[in-house]
Amino acid sequence: MSYQPKKRNPPTLAEVFKFLKDHFGAHPGKVFGAFLCIFVAAMTSAVMPQVHGWLVDTLAAGVKDHRDFSKLLAPTLVMTALGIGYHVFMRGAHFINCYTNTEVHATIAATSLNYVHSFETEWHTNTFAGSIVTAIKRGRSAAHRIFDTTCYDFWPAIIVVVGSISFAWERSVPIALSLILYAISFTIFSMVVSLKYVAPKNRIFADEDSRLGGTIADSVTGYAAVKASGAEAHEFERITQTANRFAVAARIAWIRANMLSMMQNIIINLGRFAAMYMAAVYWVDGKFGAGDVMFVLMTQRVLADYLDGIGNRLRDIIESINDLEEVVAWRTRKPLIANNAKVAANDFTRFALKFDNVTFQYAGQARPAIEGFNLDIQPGEKVALVGKTGSGKTTLFKLLHRYYVAQTGVISLDGHDIQDADLPSLRRNLALVSQEPVLFHRSLAENIAYSRPNATMEEIKLAAQRAQIADLIESLPQGYETLVGERGIKLSGGERQRVAIARALVADARIILLDEATSSLDNETEHLVKEALEQLTIGRSVLAIAHRVSTIQDFDRIIVMDHGKIVEQGKHAELLAKGGLYARLYHHKGPDDTILAA
Repeated sequence: MSYQPKKRNPPTLAEVFKFLKDHFGAHPGKVFGAFLCIFVAAMTSAVMPQVHGWLVDTLAAGVKDHRDFSKLLAPTLVMTALGIGYHVFMRGAHFINCYTNTEVHATIAATSLNYVHSFETEWHTNTFAGSIVTAIKRGRSAAHRIFDTTCYDFWPAIIVVVGSISFAWERSVPIALSLILYAISFTIFSMVVSLKYVAPKNRIFADEDSRLGGTIADSVTGYAAVKASGAEAHEFERITQTANRFAVAARIAWIRANMLSMMQNIIINLGRFAAMYMAAVYWVDGKFGAGDVMFVLMTQRVLADYLDGIGNRLRDIIESINDLEEVVAWRTRKPLIANNAKVAANDFTRFALKFDNVTFQYAGQARPAIEGFNLDIQPGEKVALVGKTGSGKTTLFKLLHRYYVAQTGVISLDGHDIQDADLPSLRRNLALVSQEPVLFHRSLAENIAYSRPNATMEEIKLAAQRAQIADLIESLPQGYETLVGERGIKLSGGERQRVAIARALVADARIILLDEATSSLDNETEHLVKEALEQLTIGRSVLAIAHRVSTIQDFDRIIVMDHGKIVEQGKHAELLAKGGLYARLYHHKGPDDTILAA
């Protein structure tokens, strides 16, 4: 099957420029100062051909008259002053933009990540983390390049073109008109060819760059599986294929950009010939002196330099717009899971949880993961969910967190539909301890306090003690400041689990969600952690996915699920007496007390 590039609907140019205006417009004083400095610098370039003409006229007069060195001194000093002034004001613009660009860089990085975090779970499951990082990095650089190109190339080119043509108009209207035609035709040609011929391939190149970054990140983060499977050769082949597609896209984009550059250079040289031809005709007719010819030559050269800069930078602008499109698209994309925030945190007092005829089906799946599900959980009640793999237990947690939205039915807290709840407030009151805890490459203290960053060190240490992880932490050279590595890789599975339990203890949430929270613990540690969790859950609701009998037999209720439905519920002894699915699972439990390892 041949490779087909990823298709996407890019934002409009208006959306891209609004994005840039909003970010750079937040610094109006700095932007105005930079543009003012460049205006002065560009005017020195526009005046310079006049000075060259003056110098040549002085030299020509000296051939006939007495050669006076002092007469050359004035144009030479003016030329020197203009050269120094140009660089002083350009350096001033660079100095100002140093502040502007770095501040905008930081803002785009932060806001882009904020957009990404606002998107629904399904978006994240279908997007490479590496691609996101690549897109943010490219977007920051692209915004910087677009602004710099506008500042240092487009803006001075406009000033020089207007100024040069104004000076040329005083000497010869036909030559001024030819320069106008030259400038307009060059600019239009460059824009049309860039947009129609170069930009489409640049967009494919940008997509392949993101794909390559995502593929590399995916391989690196799964390095343990690569080594365990002896799959280094397979990964090399996979990366090579992706890199080769990137190389093809980059090569095509480069070739088209260079074809445009060659055609632009031809136009520049034809324009130079036309201007000099007209100046030569005027000189032969006696209408132009040597200084006039030099003026036309220098004006055309200055124009050519700036227009060539526009032509080259126009390609950069197109490429930068392509690089920025993904980040701009995030900004304009509305999350499918919206924060309605009709119900504030203070509106929840008891945290009575209810699933009312809830049905949910994943996209692309043949049958619902949850179907006609009804369950009431009273404050302080401990409810366990058991069932075969794929029975819908974890999906209930995802629906409760509003990672997904049920197609039918209502999930409510204290009678309020959670679709109307303020999302951060809702999720802060759901403390999740999962089978595979998510830890950040930060200190142990930061990881434990992640749900409540303002927690005191005393609270962090108390939670660690109750989670049976304090002794290990205190034995480390850096204690609670120890970095845990990416995804907590420096810790064992059981240690990561206990850090996650400590985090839940610090969170002090009203509903505790346990997804095999003690699955990685030995029996002794599990017993101690269960005691800690029992203290934590006083006056709080607990909804737990569990497979070990020891963790669920004392729960107030056990909900037995099958194919997204409740097939049995009751206490441990009641369900055993019924002789139904739970009893069959219990009698087939493994030696480690696990019923239906999922």
